[in-house]
Amino acid sequence: MPWTILVTVGRHALWCFETLLDTGGMKNLILSMAGLIVFWHIYTPIHELLHVAACLVGGGTVDELALKPQYGGTLLQHIFPFITPESDYAGQLTGFQTPNYFVYAFVDFAPYLLSLFGVALLEFCRRRKHAMLFGLAVILAFIPFMSVPGDYYEAVSLLATQLAESINPELPTGVLISDDVFKSMGLLKEKGFLSGTNLTLVILSILAAIYLALVTLAIQVLIARRIYGPEVLAVPIPPQTTT
Repeated sequence: MPWTILVTVGRHALWCFETLLDTGGMKNLILSMAGLIVFWHIYTPIHELLHVAACLVGGGTVDELALKPQYGGTLLQHIFPFITPESDYAGQLTGFQTPNYFVYAFVDFAPYLLSLFGVALLEFCRRRKHAMLFGLAVILAFIPFMSVPGDYYEAVSLLATQLAESINPELPTGVLISDDVFKSMGLLKEKGFLSGTNLTLVILSILAAIYLALVTLAIQVLIARRIYGPEVLAVPIPPQTTT
């Protein structure tokens, strides 16, 4: 059960950051922060296009991907005609069809294949003293947790909505499916669909999404241990001084 893995990886990430500061001081601090900003703007369109790629590979169709101009929406729409440079989010796959829920789940999870190397990249940055890449490593390692109420919830809601519809056949098809759990709850309440059963399914879906994010992190750790050895997350304990 990977419930404690987040604390372990969090400590390792802080140790990596402290190592960079110890070796490079203010320069590495600036590079780390700059890397976080630069790679976030590079990662976001790649993340969204991986959703698109997964949909097409799975036999689905894509009509619209909303992507803010600051993440390249205006530029990329000249390459990908389905991109609309407007979005309430950084990016969102707003118009697509999948042949089944299995492909739909693949669409949700596809971008997080990149995250499987997040912890390994953190360790790489520590060993090579690479401050700029540290920002990318942090994004890859922890983006699954930022996506718990988004993509991860949506993947779980594919099952939850089938349970809800089997309990109450009068519910609309896909009533619980959403890539924004907070917006979904508001809409369910507005339309009178937020029954006790559906609320319970939403809460259980959130918990399942958190668990899947932890599993993703655990897989990252396994890959990092495969590359760097079983003690890769062992943070050294500083020697205690006596008076």
